[in-house]
Amino acid sequence: MEEIVKKIASRTAKPGAVPGSLQPHQDRELRVAIEAESLEGMKKRAIVTLEQPEGSTFSIICDEGAYLAGEDTAPPPLAYFSAGIAF
Repeated sequence: MEEIVKKIASRTAKPGAVPGSLQPHQDRELRVAIEAESLEGMKKRAIVTLEQPEGSTFSIICDEGAYLAGEDTAPPPLAYFSAGIAF
């Protein structure tokens, strides 16, 4: 069985970047790239890459419950959405 959430790649900061440089006010840009595909049944896979600031790439799988003709083998999409809002 495939992992539900799996780290695919790590990215390192560019030379000269100061990690963790916190200031009272920061103008930062957050850029996330996502590729999504349908798998068998009601399963979907998303490949998520944090592009700005440079970050890692993850594969995330979701599935619906039996009440929506899924197999309930992974969290439903709404669970990821709710977690994203919470964080």
